[in-house]
Amino acid sequence: MPNYLDYLYRFEVSSLKGYLGENLVDTLIEWMPEGNTLLTRQRLIKMIDSLHGTNILKNKNFRKDLLLSMGEDDILEIRDACLSGKEKKEEDPAKLADVISGKAWGKNNLSLHLSEKWNVDKSIFDKESLHDMEVVNQVEAGERFYELLDYQYYIKQRILYILNSGQELERLLVHMPTGTGKTKTTMHTVVNYIEFTLQKQGLILWVAHTTELLQQAYDTFVDVWSHLGDGEITAYKIWGKNTLEGTTEPLNGIAFCGLSKLMSIEENNPSLMRRLEMDCRLIVFDEAHKAAATETRRVIECLMRKKEGMENRALIGLSATPGRTTEASFDNRLLSHMFGDKLIDINVDILNQINMGSLKALNTIAEKNIIRYFQQRRILSKLVVEKLTYQKEFTKEELDLLEADLRILGYEDFTEKQLKVLAANKQRNFSIMVKLRELFNAKKPTIVFACSVEHAKLISAMLTLEEIPNSLVVGEMNPIDRKKAIDEFKDRQSNVNIIINYEVLTTGFDSKNIQCVFITRPTKSVVLYSQMIGRGLRGPLMGGNEECLLIDIEDNIKSFDNENAFSHFNDYWKV
Repeated sequence: MPNYLDYLYRFEVSSLKGYLGENLVDTLIEWMPEGNTLLTRQRLIKMIDSLHGTNILKNKNFRKDLLLSMGEDDILEIRDACLSGKEKKEEDPAKLADVISGKAWGKNNLSLHLSEKWNVDKSIFDKESLHDMEVVNQVEAGERFYELLDYQYYIKQRILYILNSGQELERLLVHMPTGTGKTKTTMHTVVNYIEFTLQKQGLILWVAHTTELLQQAYDTFVDVWSHLGDGEITAYKIWGKNTLEGTTEPLNGIAFCGLSKLMSIEENNPSLMRRLEMDCRLIVFDEAHKAAATETRRVIECLMRKKEGMENRALIGLSATPGRTTEASFDNRLLSHMFGDKLIDINVDILNQINMGSLKALNTIAEKNIIRYFQQRRILSKLVVEKLTYQKEFTKEELDLLEADLRILGYEDFTEKQLKVLAANKQRNFSIMVKLRELFNAKKPTIVFACSVEHAKLISAMLTLEEIPNSLVVGEMNPIDRKKAIDEFKDRQSNVNIIINYEVLTTGFDSKNIQCVFITRPTKSVVLYSQMIGRGLRGPLMGGNEECLLIDIEDNIKSFDNENAFSHFNDYWKV
């Protein structure tokens, strides 16, 4: 059965360019003078598929052109199967194409029929249930299950000791370097707490700010519970379109809740908020540096108030970078205070005593640098840094914009306008392409962080133009297309060694095969920078690599590079 992409070979080249995007086409032609001749029908179709995926079917003009590229008998068959009344009597295929394409695109009989004829997965119409919760059963082990390593077990025991101390309203912040398994460690701790302390009574509320983080946490919980849990437990998904309505019965189990969803519940659903306040026994806040923002702190503090008739509860923050700014500040003190000024981190001296015994540990010089300690143990990879340079040509207006002063404090980072100037620079993109070509030829799996959605699409299109396989992941993509792109990159049997993204794969994305992190966007944010390089920090004992290449662009423009953030990670670099 033909795929909808097969019909695109019957489109005019001018139409294909229009659906790809005229601005992008112009940029490609400008970037590569012979690009106009290289923009063959086949390459244009590949780029449309890579950049738009099935989302392009939402465009009614595109659906109309698809219908017109089909045979008349096909159009008449669609009419007979899906239309009614006067429309079903229409004989002109062109008029029918106009009528059919003008119908709503969604989970309806017509769209489902078209998706079947175009060989498109019907799941693109699926929406998350409004009452999405699953019972996690104790099941047989599937993939190999890894127990906690010594330092992870040490962190787990420290958390449990505090939680079980009998103190009211305990607060603590767990700090584990990027790549050392803080989600896994915490989930083992949570499962123990549910079973032995709470005895499955009450609710664990796991809060995170992105779908990827929530899904990663949910998947980790399912894996851990299936091996260590006793019987069944209810796991609630409260993010995206998911919510819980009309809940009068006590909630027991674990709920994974989006941060924006939690704030929306607090503002618009007081009955559900009261239910959460009544039943929650432990709140886990992932990426805890976001917790001290005013509105976020307010809703968390609502949950941490123990009113009459309520059980005790506790708050755990998780972070690889326990701070909101790059230096000591009011924001950092506020964050520390929110988590009880109680930092749980890794103590190498104690680990040496556990592993070596007291006498040998006493006579051993402990590696005080925690990053080098984990690199020596092959838990973290060593970063090999390469600065990418390019011939800079900017107009005076562009330079003025690029060199505009920015406040260092708070979340403020380079503006979209500044990033747009860099993303459009021809010489800069040429240097990026030269390096990506080298990485492709070296068969080095690479994750690329672009300056914007448009920049990510441009890089993907340029690679496709040169027939270099790649995956593109941006927030506007259909979840099915996004999953397909990620799976193709992770699959070592595929020839896709480059995955390009913008603000999607900084958190909640874990791929063992990454050998290179390519940062094309500058940032002043230590947190964002750590999230980006963290994608390549998995060492051999964690299923990763001894070394990871980090490519960072040296823009050499006043106050416009990653150096502030970069310097915070000096300990990670190979020495």
